[in-house]
Amino acid sequence: MTTGPRMWPQVLPTQVREDRYRKAEVRVYDLLREQLDAGWTVFYSRPWLGLTPTGGEKDGECDFVIVHPKHGYLAIEVKGGGITYDPATDSWWSTDRDKYRHSIKNPVDQARRAKYELLERAKRQRNWPAARFVRARHAVIFPDTESPPRNLGADKPRELFCCRSDLSKLGAWVLTRLSGGQEDELGSEGVQAFERLLAAPFTLRVPLGHMLTDDEQQIQCLTPQQFHILDSIAHLPRVAIGGGAGTGKTIVAMEDALRLAEAGSRTLLTCLSDELAADLRGHLCDKPVEVMSFPRLCTQMGLQAGIANASAAFSSDGGPELLLDAVTQEPSLRFDAIVVDEAQDFKPHWWVALDSALTDATSSRLHAFYDTNQRVYGELTGQLASFAMIPVRLSRNLRNTRAIHSATTHFYTGLPVIADGPDGVEVQWVECSTEEVAKTVANLAQDLCRQAINPGEVVILSEDFRLLQQLQEKIKGLLDRGLAVSSVRNFKGLERKVVILAATKELADEVELAYVALSRARVLLSVVGEPVILSWLQGRT
Repeated sequence: MTTGPRMWPQVLPTQVREDRYRKAEVRVYDLLREQLDAGWTVFYSRPWLGLTPTGGEKDGECDFVIVHPKHGYLAIEVKGGGITYDPATDSWWSTDRDKYRHSIKNPVDQARRAKYELLERAKRQRNWPAARFVRARHAVIFPDTESPPRNLGADKPRELFCCRSDLSKLGAWVLTRLSGGQEDELGSEGVQAFERLLAAPFTLRVPLGHMLTDDEQQIQCLTPQQFHILDSIAHLPRVAIGGGAGTGKTIVAMEDALRLAEAGSRTLLTCLSDELAADLRGHLCDKPVEVMSFPRLCTQMGLQAGIANASAAFSSDGGPELLLDAVTQEPSLRFDAIVVDEAQDFKPHWWVALDSALTDATSSRLHAFYDTNQRVYGELTGQLASFAMIPVRLSRNLRNTRAIHSATTHFYTGLPVIADGPDGVEVQWVECSTEEVAKTVANLAQDLCRQAINPGEVVILSEDFRLLQQLQEKIKGLLDRGLAVSSVRNFKGLERKVVILAATKELADEVELAYVALSRARVLLSVVGEPVILSWLQGRT
């Protein structure tokens, strides 16, 4: 059972006790703890920010504020060493045991100002006993000096000071200073007001979105570092640039195409996916780069050559044949440079058609950017080498945090990739039953967007199309604010700051889908699904 006063702080930090300039204050702290009973509350070293009469800011602090529900409150200043006051200059000095003199502030004035300032601030607290005229006193403790033989001035009566000889009865002295007069009791409400004023606990949380923004800023600074590769290959007409997920292939491919176009070459940037092509086109709008998916390229060239039907569907064999025939019949359709992103998706005979779409077989640029994951895509270097492409390697992951990079390594086999991003937030693995996936994902999305995360920076991925339809109904409000919902397959080559992956059994049908899904997030990846699927994704089964 606690019998002593309530102390703020409850325990003095070691650095305070070891501070030579605070020895006098520490001594008073310990004596107050020993000599006051449980009815008292003691606040040590309580600072505040005040205002000058002109509205400027000023710092305020009181060494000790002692509060009692019956007796009122006492503001105390403590000054160690020998004390000297010079009325001619109105200056105060403290002399330590090594005979060094230190200029100090007027302790009486400090204590008096603190008393009034604290009262004004306490009155602003809720539940302050406004109708009461409470007892407020101030005092000064000189723990090293002899007692003054008399009053030290009109505003410095003897009873205002507690000196060395008084310390053994410090508790009684405090009670004496708070005695006399006809003031009202402070009451428990007044004590609580002082606690809210001088010792109110608080927690300022760091929203998840703020942490993710910090990680994102680091990643954005890293990505352009891969552009040095383009300086190295500027003189090479045909190169195959490979790297694992996160190595910046798409960003470098866009920069490569832009540089070629701005140098005067008619440049095509192509890929397999219409979704990726639309994203690339958005990044390169108003730039002199033609962006088309490969299926769209074949159809477009055929139409411009007058040999295609606009309604004809693309086929793996017919499309490349159409492109080849179009540029043969209409050579003006050819490009000076072709940059291919996600080149691992291209079939071997498609490269023959792309090669024919170049204006010059020896000087035109054909640059391919591909994923080096042999576990998913096999070994492409030999295939691309047959088109005289010189292999170049991207070896650093500059897109993902290290936590996300680590989650993808289980599905990667190939040239080593080093993660240069920040450590990041740990990947969230959320277990639930199949029936609960949609509800869990929706709740998770709503929770994330309440943590300072822009819905436009979030995408929900799944290969269960029925589940995607359910989610579009559950989170319609977030969709209106920019949150995206997509299949994993359609999101290939794309990325988002935050990815929520609904990991259903369809994801386990192809290793490629798992590899793609886990690597789309830049700074936060949350995976929701049955325990057995999550275990497989984490490489535990």
